[in-house]
Amino acid sequence: MSANLGEEISRRRRGQRLTQEDLAELSDLSVNFISRLERTKNQNISIQKLDSIAQALNTTTPDIINNAYRIKKVDNIVTQNNTPVFIQKVNNELRKLPPVQAERVCKAFITILKEIN
Repeated sequence: MSANLGEEISRRRRGQRLTQEDLAELSDLSVNFISRLERTKNQNISIQKLDSIAQALNTTTPDIINNAYRIKKVDNIVTQNNTPVFIQKVNNELRKLPPVQAERVCKAFITILKEIN
């Protein structure tokens, strides 16, 4: 994937003068997970974990994703079947949820998108 969520998370964490240990504690994730996320280009992270990290960094999940893609040129977004990979990942995570919960997540996501436009 051309975007590097770990790079963006690391940049934000350092900008707030937080250690990986601090971020792990604030997001209820392990230090090993945060460390691996920040140093690996091919992350496989759930929306729930990314949301926990975003809250710990006082930001939103869409903001982290958008800025991760801004680090690289937009033309470099990896696609499959003409769909950006990050959209496919969101779809995959939504499919794992029970329908009622997936609907609530979608409605919340739509609300967030309307607020940032």
